[in-house]
Amino acid sequence: MHESQIEHVLEELRALQHRFNVPADSSIPSLDGSDRATFKRLVIEAKSVVNAGLGGLNDFGVPLLKMQNLSGFGAWNPPTPDELLEAIAIVEGALNQVRRKKSQPVRVPGGVQILLYVDAQRILEMRAVQSHQWDLRKLVRLLEEVNLAHQNQMHMATAMLVRAIADHVSPILGCKKFSEVANNYTAPRSFSDQMKLLDGSMRKIADMHLHQQIRKSEVLPAAAQVDFKAALDVLLAEIVRVLR
Repeated sequence: MHESQIEHVLEELRALQHRFNVPADSSIPSLDGSDRATFKRLVIEAKSVVNAGLGGLNDFGVPLLKMQNLSGFGAWNPPTPDELLEAIAIVEGALNQVRRKKSQPVRVPGGVQILLYVDAQRILEMRAVQSHQWDLRKLVRLLEEVNLAHQNQMHMATAMLVRAIADHVSPILGCKKFSEVANNYTAPRSFSDQMKLLDGSMRKIADMHLHQQIRKSEVLPAAAQVDFKAALDVLLAEIVRVLR
C-alpha cells in the first residue's frame, strides 16, 4: 500500500516539472499559485507516507521535513526547478527503500528464515530498465507475487507463477513460446541447460498442480519440489542484459 501511494505522489511531482514557465519579466522559471499549492501538498503527503512505510526516523522523511519547513514554503518563495528535482530524487530514494524493505526475507514460526525466490536486487534492476518496446510492469508484479507466495509457503502458487513468468518474457528474447527459448535461443550451453530445466521439470510440476483433478488422497508439495530459483535468475539476468 505504501509503495503505490509513494508512486502516485512521485508521478504528480514529475508532472510539475513540465509546468514550469518563464515569466516575461524574468529569466527564472516559476510555478503558478495552483502548482505551488500542489507542490506543498505533495511534499507533506510524501513525508507522511514515507514515515508510515519506513518508520518515524528515516533518511528520507527528515529532508522532506526540512523542505516543508523552508520559509515561505510553497507561497511567497515557490520551489525552484532544482528544489523540485531534489524533492523528486528524495521520494525516488524513499520508494526504493520501501521496496527493499518489502523484499526482505521473512522468518516463519520457529525462527527459520525464508530467502526470497527472486533476489531483491534483480527486481530493482528490472525496474530500472528503460524499454520503449516492452512494458515491464506486469513482469515486475509477477516477480513480487512469486516472492510473496514463496514467503508464505504457497508452493503450488509458486510453481504456477514461475511458469507464468517464463511464458510472459519469451517475446523479449525473440521467441513466441518458451520452448523456443529453451531449444532455439542463441546462447551458451549453460544458459540453454537452465532454460530446458524451466521448460521441462518446472513446467510439468506447474501443470500437475494446475490440471490435476481431485483424488481420494493427496500429498502437498514441499518447497524443494518448486525450487527453480537459480534457473529463473539466469533467465532474468539475460532479460536485463538484452534490454539494457
